[in-house]
Amino acid sequence: MKALLFGSIGTIIETSEIQRQSFNKAFKDAGLNWYWNIATYCDLLKEPGGKKRIKNYSNNSLNQNTIDLIHSKKEEYFEEHLTDSIQPREGVKDIIEFCIQNKVKVGFITTTSVKNINSIKNVLKNTLDFSNFDIITSIEDITFPKPNSEVYSFALKKLSLDPSDVYAIEDTKANQSAALELGITCFLHPGEYAIVNPGDNPNYNIKENINSLILAGK
Repeated sequence: MKALLFGSIGTIIETSEIQRQSFNKAFKDAGLNWYWNIATYCDLLKEPGGKKRIKNYSNNSLNQNTIDLIHSKKEEYFEEHLTDSIQPREGVKDIIEFCIQNKVKVGFITTTSVKNINSIKNVLKNTLDFSNFDIITSIEDITFPKPNSEVYSFALKKLSLDPSDVYAIEDTKANQSAALELGITCFLHPGEYAIVNPGDNPNYNIKENINSLILAGK
């Protein structure tokens, strides 16, 4: 293993409930009679991308400008609701430190906005050193968001690595497919709101499995 790539925000930090609440506040501001309860939001998470979820939920009744405004407001609420009490997901900090000790590069391969990334960096500034990441991507680096594999192709090119050189971690099946499409071995480490079936082979011992692979020189 020459690099370990954390895929989405949800592989680093659990924010689904904050995201859901932020969407609902943005809908209210926009005068929409919408409310995403937990079950609805879990179902919507099958498809990556906040703007895409809004568009699909509206049955294409909203124009792109309105969707952009709603999503922008959602991100404002998201930033407001993040607090210093939020911690990285269990094992994340240890995995990154173990990678550094063993000269394995670390990436954060997300297609979220720079604003969201900066919000995450700020709230985790006392617990996670983002300067340890060799690459951090955003929606500005690509044309097509996940589940398109473009962002992983971009990361491999920047790191000068082949798919067989890296392992990835993703939090939903849709995001995982973006890595698998390129032949990257990708663990599914579901977030609290991700819909998972036994046949999806979810990995709940990610720290132990990654560390074992590194020690084995895989």
